[in-house]
Amino acid sequence: MNLPASNVTRFEVVALLLILVGALALRLPAMKWGLPPTIPQVIASGIRSSYSFDEDDVLTGASHTRPWKLDFDVREYHWGALHLEMTALWLEMAEVAGVFGGPWRQAYYQMVPGLFERVYATARALSVFLGLVSIVLVYIVGREVESAAAGLWAAAVVAASPVHLLASTQVRMDLTMMAMLILTVWLGVRAQKQWQPWLLIALGIAGGLAITAKYPAAFVVLPLLVIVAADGRFPFRSAALMTLGTIAGCWMGQPYVLTRFSEMVSQIRPYVIAQTPAPFKLSLMGLLRLTFLNVARFLVGPVALGAALAGICRSAWRHRQGDWLILSGLAGTVLSLIPLRWALLRYLIPLLPFLAIAAGIAIASLTRWPQWVVGCTALVFPVCASLAQLHYMISPHPANQILPVILNSVTPGTPVSRLLVGLPPLDTRVYPMGPSLFFSDLTKELPPWVLMADLPDQEYPLTTRVALKDRYDEIAEARSGRILAWATLGESGAPHDWKYTHPWMTLYRRRW
Repeated sequence: MNLPASNVTRFEVVALLLILVGALALRLPAMKWGLPPTIPQVIASGIRSSYSFDEDDVLTGASHTRPWKLDFDVREYHWGALHLEMTALWLEMAEVAGVFGGPWRQAYYQMVPGLFERVYATARALSVFLGLVSIVLVYIVGREVESAAAGLWAAAVVAASPVHLLASTQVRMDLTMMAMLILTVWLGVRAQKQWQPWLLIALGIAGGLAITAKYPAAFVVLPLLVIVAADGRFPFRSAALMTLGTIAGCWMGQPYVLTRFSEMVSQIRPYVIAQTPAPFKLSLMGLLRLTFLNVARFLVGPVALGAALAGICRSAWRHRQGDWLILSGLAGTVLSLIPLRWALLRYLIPLLPFLAIAAGIAIASLTRWPQWVVGCTALVFPVCASLAQLHYMISPHPANQILPVILNSVTPGTPVSRLLVGLPPLDTRVYPMGPSLFFSDLTKELPPWVLMADLPDQEYPLTTRVALKDRYDEIAEARSGRILAWATLGESGAPHDWKYTHPWMTLYRRRW
C-alpha cells in the first residue's frame, strides 16, 4: 500500500469508500440505543435524557432557537454554541422533510412514542455525518503530511476506534470539534507550503469554529496558529490575517457573543473553577496515567498506540513542517485534559486524529508485507471493542430492564437511594431520592430501597458496601453479558462513559 502522494488513484478512492462503509456499518444499527421507554411513568418524570447524559441538554438548547424568526440563540453556552446551532438547523430541515410528522419540539418534550426516538436518531445522524467527515479529513491530512498509505491507515484507525463510535452515536459536540480541528490542521499544512492571504483567513475561521464547537479546542488551535505564523515568510502579516479569521470564526460559531457575553461567562465560570468531589479526585500523574491507559484500551488499542508512538518519534526526528503541526496538536490535546479534571473518554476525542495520523506515518514507513501485518493487527483490538459496544447498544439496556421491577415492587412515595435520578428516569414526586450512595453513611440512614450502578470511576464507600451486605436483600439485577472484553484488556476501571451502554445495576430492599 505504498502509494504516491501526488494524484489520487482508484485504489485510494475504493479503499476510503470501504473504510467509510465499515464505519457506517458499525454506527447505523446503534442510532436508537439507550433511550428510556415512552411510558406514562417516564413521561411524568420530566426527564428527556437518554442514558448518555447531557444529550438532552444539547436538544433542549437547540429547541430554544427559532430559525423562522432568525433567532439562533441556543442559550446554552458552557460547551460552545456551534454544534447546538447545527443541531437546531438539522432538526428543522428534518421537520420540513416530514421526518417527525409534525414539530420536533413536540415529539421531544411530550415524549411522543415512536417520534421521541426518531428525534434522538435524527440528531445523532448529524454526529454520524460529522464522524464520516472527520475520517475523510484525517485521510487528507495524513496524505498531505506523509503519503496516501499513511492517510488510509490513519482513516482506518479513526473509523475503527470504539470511542469514535460512541461519539458518533450521541448528540454531542465532540465530533464537530474534531472535524473543525482536522480542517484547521489541513489548512495549516497548506499554508506552510504556500503563502496565500485567503488561506490564512480560512485557517483562522476554521480554528474559530473549532473553539466555538467546544472550548478545549483552543489548546490545539492557538499553538498551531503560532507555528504557522512563525514559519511563514511574513510572520506579522500572517498573524494578523489568522487573528482576523479566528475572530470571524468565533463570531460565526457563536454569533451572540457580543450581546450575551456576560451570560456566557456566567455559564462557563462554574466549569472552570468547579472543585472535583473528594471521592473522584485525581492527581496530575494519576490523571495522565489513567489517560494513557484509556487511550491504549479504548481509543485506538495497544498496537495502534505503539505505532503512533513510533510515528511521533519519526516525526520529531525529521523536523518537517507538517509534522510539527501534528506534534503540536498532540501536545495541545494532552494539555487540554488537565483542566477538565476527569479521565472521560469523550475528552480524548481531539487526541484521536493526531494519534491516528502518527500511527499511519509509522505503518506506511514499513515495506509491503510488514505494513499489512502491522496495520491489520493494529485494527483488531479497536474493531473488536467496537463490535462489543455495538452488541451492548442493540441489546436491552439494563436501566430499562430494572425500571419495571422498581415500578412493580416499590410503593409510591418510598425513597430510593440511587446514583442518578435519570438512571432509570423516575418521577421524584413518586420515588424521592434517598440518601446519597457516596456522601451519606448508609449504615445509619438505611433507606428502604437502594439501586446500585457501576458507573462511578471509584469504588463505593465502605459504609455503603457494609450496609448492603448486612441490612439489605438483593431483589433484582440487570446487566449485559460481556463479550470481547479482551479487546480492551478487560472492563475493570473502564470510565463511566464507556459503561453508559451497559451498566451493571442491582436493586436492594432493606430487611427491616
